[in-house]
Amino acid sequence: MSQKNPLENLLNLALTMSTRNYEYYRETADNVETPKVKALLRVLADTERDLIAQIRHMMATGVLDEIEAMGKVEVSERPPNDTPFAPDRNDTDPRIFVCNRALEQEVKGYTFYLSIAARAKSEIVSRVFEYLAFIKSQQIERVRKVCGTF
Repeated sequence: MSQKNPLENLLNLALTMSTRNYEYYRETADNVETPKVKALLRVLADTERDLIAQIRHMMATGVLDEIEAMGKVEVSERPPNDTPFAPDRNDTDPRIFVCNRALEQEVKGYTFYLSIAARAKSEIVSRVFEYLAFIKSQQIERVRKVCGTF
C-alpha cells in the first residue's frame, strides 16, 4: 500500500480556496460597473489563477522545485489591516460592498495559510504556506490601495 503525501490534503484545500476566490472575482468583475473595482477584481482573479497554476504544479511535481524557485519570503509579524472600508456604506455603495468582500476573502486566506505554516512540523510545509500567505498579503495591499480611494 502506497503512503499518501501528507501535503496533498493541504494543497487540495489551498486549491479549493483559490478556485472559489478566482470564480468569485471573475464573476463579480463581469457584473461590476465601476472601472476601478472591475480592474481590481480582474487583477485579483489573475493572481488567483496564477496561484492555482502554482498549486497544481506543486501537486504534480512535488514542492521541492517550487520552494527552491520561490526562495525565502518574509511574512510580516504584524497581521494585515483587516479593517473594513466604510462599514456604514456597505449596504448602499456596491463598490464598498465588493471591496469589503474581497478584503474578507483575502484575510481569511492569509490567516488560514499562516496558521498552517506556523503549525507545520516540516520546514518544507511551513515555507510553502508562508509563501501562500505572502501572496495573500500582497492581494490585501492591492485591495486596500484601490478601495481606499472610494
